[in-house]
Amino acid sequence: MIPGMTGSPANMNTMKSNLQSNGWPANRLFTWTDSSSMTQDLAAAARQLSAKVDQVRGQTGADKVVLATWSASTLAARYYIKNLDGADKVSQYIGFAGPQHGTTNNGCQWYVSCQQFASPNTPFLQALNSPSEVPFNDKIDYLTIRSTADYNATPTDTAKLTGADENYLMSGPMAPSHLSIISNATALAKMRSFITAHEND
Repeated sequence: MIPGMTGSPANMNTMKSNLQSNGWPANRLFTWTDSSSMTQDLAAAARQLSAKVDQVRGQTGADKVVLATWSASTLAARYYIKNLDGADKVSQYIGFAGPQHGTTNNGCQWYVSCQQFASPNTPFLQALNSPSEVPFNDKIDYLTIRSTADYNATPTDTAKLTGADENYLMSGPMAPSHLSIISNATALAKMRSFITAHEND
């Protein structure tokens, strides 16, 4: 479970607790972020993620991991899958509120990572999204979760991935914000049901 730009692993504690209370063993649940808190080059973050995944696999004996990502880390995780060694080490990719195609709310460009997703056609995003937005989807199941009340990853559909197994849209008066989506009960229930439905794929 990986937070977004400037976030800390503690941001994911509600998600972690939710999974644990619904039957996932505590010793299989990990929160993490890279050394820059996703503020620097997301390709570098992906390289650190590769090392973390190997550490978790070694510690647990699992062949593969599920990546639950939020905001900027959705991009680092896809980079890891596409360009590094993630394709054979990840079973599921779950992206909460990711700026997969850039964001119009881009007043954060003093961070290198923000520069990489500050518009729809940055070189980083063009390379990441071509030729497929869901690399190795024959091996990996993809879920995205987005909200109409998200004013950070905008427009709303930036968080979709063409070819994902499911792109889940939250709307209406109870739709969560960019910050609350990772602790929203409905969003977490969707994540749990997706993990369970695809765990034997």
